[in-house]
Amino acid sequence: MEVSAQISELEQINDWKAEVESARDALRSMRSQLEQAVLRTTDDDDRIQIEHFQNQFIRQMEVADEMRHDLKQSAKKINGTLPVLHDDRPVDSLETLNDRMHTFRKLYNELQKEFGEFIAFS
Repeated sequence: MEVSAQISELEQINDWKAEVESARDALRSMRSQLEQAVLRTTDDDDRIQIEHFQNQFIRQMEVADEMRHDLKQSAKKINGTLPVLHDDRPVDSLETLNDRMHTFRKLYNELQKEFGEFIAFS
């Protein structure tokens, strides 16, 4: 692989890592807002929504952690410092990572919007 192509791929991966890290920070903030909503509500429907968001935040954080790990592994592979590929989680191609980031972004944005609407009305 050409050095300039490697640098370009690493820059893309680093951009994605920063985006995932930003999403993780925002999820922690939303989780904190949710904890405050729990203290304010007595409505059963709101409690059902709160449980829904708790589960969604847990799952979205798991996905973010997986993405962060896989992006780090891909960067190591490009740098030539990845000693062993894990059989259970092979390093994805840049195209596959791009598709996964697109899906991650879409789901994260939907969750963020849905939660924002819930908080605005609770």
